[in-house]
Amino acid sequence: MDRKWLSLALAGALTLSLLTLPAAAATGGDTGEAAVVLSGLGILSGYPDGLYHLEDSLSRAQFCKLAILAEGHGDQTALSAYRSLFSDVSSADWSAPYINLAHEEGLMTGKGDGTFGPDETVTLEQAVTVCLRLLGYTEADIGPFWPEDPMAKAQRIGLLEKVSTQTGQGLDRGQAAQLLYNLLRLPDAQGKTFVLGLGSSWVEDAVLLSNDAEAADGTLHTAQVYANGSLNWYGQSTEIDDVLVHRRGTLLLDKTGRVKGFLPDDSICKTVAAEKTTASAVTDAAGNSYAVAASTPVILDEERATYSAVWYDLEGRELTLYYAENGGITLVTAADARRYEGILLTGYYENAQPNAADPSAITLLGCIFPVADNAAGLSGLSVGEKITISLNGAGEVLQAWSAEEKRSTVAAVLDSAGRGSLTHVSGLSLSVEISNFSKAEEWEGCLVWVNSSGIGTGSVSALSGGMGQELDVKGRTLGSLPLADDVKIYDQVGSAPVVEIGLEDILTSTVAADKIAYAGTDESGQVDLLLLKNVTGDAYTYGRYLFSTASSGKEGSEDYAEWRTVAIESGSGTSAYCASTQVVGNTFGGLAVTAGGRVAGFQELTKAAGVPRSDFSGEEYVVLDGVRVPISDSVQVYNDDNGTWIDLATAKGYDETLTVYYSGTLGGNAKVRVIAVGD
Repeated sequence: MDRKWLSLALAGALTLSLLTLPAAAATGGDTGEAAVVLSGLGILSGYPDGLYHLEDSLSRAQFCKLAILAEGHGDQTALSAYRSLFSDVSSADWSAPYINLAHEEGLMTGKGDGTFGPDETVTLEQAVTVCLRLLGYTEADIGPFWPEDPMAKAQRIGLLEKVSTQTGQGLDRGQAAQLLYNLLRLPDAQGKTFVLGLGSSWVEDAVLLSNDAEAADGTLHTAQVYANGSLNWYGQSTEIDDVLVHRRGTLLLDKTGRVKGFLPDDSICKTVAAEKTTASAVTDAAGNSYAVAASTPVILDEERATYSAVWYDLEGRELTLYYAENGGITLVTAADARRYEGILLTGYYENAQPNAADPSAITLLGCIFPVADNAAGLSGLSVGEKITISLNGAGEVLQAWSAEEKRSTVAAVLDSAGRGSLTHVSGLSLSVEISNFSKAEEWEGCLVWVNSSGIGTGSVSALSGGMGQELDVKGRTLGSLPLADDVKIYDQVGSAPVVEIGLEDILTSTVAADKIAYAGTDESGQVDLLLLKNVTGDAYTYGRYLFSTASSGKEGSEDYAEWRTVAIESGSGTSAYCASTQVVGNTFGGLAVTAGGRVAGFQELTKAAGVPRSDFSGEEYVVLDGVRVPISDSVQVYNDDNGTWIDLATAKGYDETLTVYYSGTLGGNAKVRVIAVGD
């Protein structure tokens, strides 16, 4: 094998069909976002079926085209057309202009025998070498030995961030997209961020508020952006994808000042429904509090203000909070609340304020609902009647019917059978006196149906009923039915409490039909609620198993009983003890427990010892046996030397190697749950 870097045989670009298709074609995870960004820049596109097919492999000729487009030289290929520099590349081939231009620019060479190998699969090291050359690096900067030197250089500068393909393996479209996405974000050999070369001008540190706004002068379909302390609107040569709205990053403009692309940065933003606001903080429906300084800029009703001036107007709205690296909130944007939009609830009309003839608020299922100014249908209904209401985004009653005319099922998490408190899947707090109390105790923390049987009373029943269809995670479909944009997904171990997850938490491409306990649809036929059977592993509490022995009665007497108990110790404390004899003590794992204290399931973890801290990418993932494994947001980190729970940053500073415990299987649904040092 020729180890000289400059004699490397390279090439590549994506398929002939690469230009833009709708953002919905992007499919999950990091490569999905990379594909969306590259599509917006005119580098990557999908197929006629509306999908990017990120799992498809790439040829050398295809990657060659991608490289030329990524450097912004697509308009220069005409000068390289109608020539044949390689015996296996006809001048009539679609790829000839791209291969010829890439060869002339020194990005890639042939195979040394007069051929190029256009149909051969491009490997990671070949693509990496092209990217390094695009960044302006030479053999003098990198070293003479291939592929070791370019791969080492790529690792050092961050070019391989989130790229899971290994040396010697062929690239698929998704991994190629991720590689080029990384390229765009890096500084070149002269220190200039590569992506800036793709625009005639640019706006850095820009927050994309909308990709379909009406500008102040009435121009429609503009990109609304907050940057440098002011709001601006830009026409769009290419419409920015919906998934990039609310992100902060770099806005690229063409010669006419129109948007030609948007590259998000790694800054954090979080969207919450403001249940309560004070002069110093926002509280969401789950009770989480977010401190906001008085001087923090707020974008409200398309105007810039400060938090101190408008905080009382933010309650009930949907807020997006933008964070600085130090964790402080630097910007708040407000929109009308949408989380209750279209919700239907059926129950008994319990009360009206001030009266049923013209109510400003009504009570249903123990919850008080304001009545919208334009509400319809309530005037013909009476207190004590079973009715159905629909809500607007702010949770106001928009329309009402008698239950005979329109009826809706009500799904909620049973918080407490004793008080009959429930949390509707939308976040609404409901309360009924539960008639089947003894049975309901088994379902605390579970997803249930709420059946209203009278004023303030009702029963609950276990929620179940799958559709017998497979869930396509990437395609966002259940069988032939699409998932709603705001689909609610819960995961559950046995009859232990459910946990709400996002579609991105499902690390497999599909979920089998027998792993779906329930699937529900909205009025448009889209799937809006899913209950999964232990699919993600996120429904367990992870930590260190602890055992003890408990007993009752007097030892030696007939009523004496003794049993073992198990608990999970973690950085959050120690869980309630639960009877079990199924696992070994002093090991790490997961435990799921019912509200009644019974073990619903154990999660065994696989141990990977001696993992160098250099294999960790921040707190996002770690590379195990060449596979990139995500680290759980709630990962537990244990110092075995002193028996304390610490954070990951401290652990990496404590020792050069760490022990990793992960659930699932490498290359599939693996996720890091526990990390230990000193063991």
